[in-house]
Amino acid sequence: MKKPKGGSRLTRLIFAVIFAVLVSSAAAPLGAQTFSEVDTVSNLYSAGFPGDTISVSFDLVNTFSVGGFDIRITFDAGSFSPIAMHLTARSDSFEIFGSDFSMQGVARFFATSWTPFENAIDPGAGPVATLDMVISPNAVPGLYDLRFENSDSSMYENSLSDTFGFMIIPVYRERQIGILPLSSTESDLQLPGLADLSQNYPNPFNGSTRISFRLERPDVVELTITDLLGRVVAIPYSGYAPAGETSVVWDAIGGDIDDFSSGIYFYSLKKSGGDVVTNKMTLLK
Repeated sequence: MKKPKGGSRLTRLIFAVIFAVLVSSAAAPLGAQTFSEVDTVSNLYSAGFPGDTISVSFDLVNTFSVGGFDIRITFDAGSFSPIAMHLTARSDSFEIFGSDFSMQGVARFFATSWTPFENAIDPGAGPVATLDMVISPNAVPGLYDLRFENSDSSMYENSLSDTFGFMIIPVYRERQIGILPLSSTESDLQLPGLADLSQNYPNPFNGSTRISFRLERPDVVELTITDLLGRVVAIPYSGYAPAGETSVVWDAIGGDIDDFSSGIYFYSLKKSGGDVVTNKMTLLK
């Protein structure tokens, strides 16, 4: 079960005390911190209408056992207000966690354990936290930046720790979050419908393949490619898409990683309401 944690005065006090102890005992000076080129923290795309509450997920791809994480993000304070953070199935064993929303335009949350060897996040991929945010009723529709930012250059607040308490600075990938325009009729207030996600062509393929999808009405969508372990290996399309058919060419040679091995991959189209359609494809080399 997800554990909610909001930004009350008591919460902020607990957060400050616990985090000060954790930082003083575990954090290394800036020059001694380890920077990773493979471990990744990213926010997943989310969108809603003015007045809605959206949940932004934070995905972790880790090659080592993670004993804790600290995330600090900045956002448009006039359009979004954070209200609660939650742990996920991957991080639910952490019994120490908290959040601080006291500064406008900033949300900070952390999670760790008194016994990280026993409760660490195993190597793998998937969300480790979600952040609930309310969209202002007067917000202007569009795409908005959500950034992983530190308060100053003396310490990386955005960081991971291993089971020994050593700080690792991962790669951070930022995705914008969307505010959809309200319509004048009740039927138009429904989320845009997804008509079809076509089979990629050619399939099987060697090198590149074309993926097409069709929307009934314009929407903000994200097209992701995952491997058999559920790891996101590419995002060929992310943003607004018009009504009708959109085609995207995915080059399996020029992706974010040096090489993709032969095998089965999944491509998924997620629309603003959270609905996801997935198809399977095969790469042969």
